[in-house]
Amino acid sequence: MSTVAALQAQPAELLQRRRAIDTDPDASELAAQIAAGNDRLSPAEQIEIYREQFWLRHTSCLLDDFEGLSGLLEQGHWERLVEEYLAAHPPTSFSLRDLGHRMPDFVEGSSWLPRHDLCVDMTRVEWAYIEVFDAADAAPLDPEKLALIPERAWESARLVLNPALRLLRVRYPVAALRRAIRLKRAFELPEPSAQNLVVYRGLDRDLRHEIVGDAQFALLEALHSGAALVPAAAQAVSRAPREAEVLERELSAWFRDWAARAWIVRVEL
Repeated sequence: MSTVAALQAQPAELLQRRRAIDTDPDASELAAQIAAGNDRLSPAEQIEIYREQFWLRHTSCLLDDFEGLSGLLEQGHWERLVEEYLAAHPPTSFSLRDLGHRMPDFVEGSSWLPRHDLCVDMTRVEWAYIEVFDAADAAPLDPEKLALIPERAWESARLVLNPALRLLRVRYPVAALRRAIRLKRAFELPEPSAQNLVVYRGLDRDLRHEIVGDAQFALLEALHSGAALVPAAAQAVSRAPREAEVLERELSAWFRDWAARAWIVRVEL
């Protein structure tokens, strides 16, 4: 690293420290190379003010984004997780919007966390809500247009899903648990109970989730991957063979429901 680059890295190194600067001789010496100090504050004390604000701003952001996760953890575990996360993934942008985008994978790798699988599911769902909130707008498909598509065209038709929609398989009923934590309601830790979640932004722009069956979820996954309708249906049947009859019986109703909820934005023929 060049001398200039090293000097540029010094403020970030000090700000991202978890421990106070003015109690560490080495950090205080480094602070003296950056700040001049004044008659009231030493260079280390000056930088310490910014370090405290840095941690307050970034930890507050992560708490806002992952309130459900923090609610599952004791304070000490939450603080350790945040400290280790910011050390592994220091912010690189003035915007904090993407600060937590690596948190789901980071929690997955933090096997020391109590109730690890529950924490992983909670983190994935919370980040899905953030992605859905920030996703681009897309005009919903008019349900009446579905009825105008010729039957022969359906075999190769591709249903394009709304960018403000995420599909998640979870091992615990974390969506309801997240809501309870965010509303400051009493809750009990749930037993494992797998769910298929569709997290989406409604036409009123409220964020919502829907629990769907295996066949419907498998079909949505296949469509999301870009498969045309007939191959997507075949994939869904192979993934959820016990619900093959459900898929055949409910397919038309699902399409109407998806269009009404704006899960589908267009049909490509």
